[in-house]
Amino acid sequence: MKIRLLKKSDIKKAAAIIGQNYSGKYEDRAVLELREMFGHSPIKPTFFVAEDERKIIGLVGFIQSWMDYYIYQIPWVAVTPARQNQGIGKKLVARVITEIKKNPGADLILLTADKRTNLPRFYHRFFKFKVLREFDREKECLMALSLE
Repeated sequence: MKIRLLKKSDIKKAAAIIGQNYSGKYEDRAVLELREMFGHSPIKPTFFVAEDERKIIGLVGFIQSWMDYYIYQIPWVAVTPARQNQGIGKKLVARVITEIKKNPGADLILLTADKRTNLPRFYHRFFKFKVLREFDREKECLMALSLE
C-alpha cells in the first residue's frame, strides 16, 4: 500500500468511498470538495489517497482555515469498508499530521461523524486529540490536536 496525492482522475473513485461510508448525498458533496484541490481558490484543500494494487482504498484531506491560518481541519478520513480495521486510516491521518507539522504553530481540528463509532477514542489513543465539545443532538465530537 502507498499513500500519494490525489489526482484529478481519482476524484470519482475517492468520492465513492465517502458514499460507501456515509451516503450518496455525502458522495456528491465530496466530489465538489475534492475538485477544489485543483481549483482557483487561494486556500485549497490537499487530499491523499491510499492505493493498493492500483486501487484506491482510502482517502484523507486537510485544509487551512480561512479565519485563522494556524488552524487546519481534516474534512474527510475514509477507508473502503472491506479494508477497514487494517491500519489504513491510521496511516492516512499520520500522513496529514506530518504534512501540517511543516507549518510551525499549527493546530488541527476535526469533527467526528458519530461518537458511537468510537472515533473519539481512536483519535485520542493514537494521536492524542482532545475532545473540545460533544454535540448530543448529532452525536458528533469536535476534537483538536496541537502540533507544537
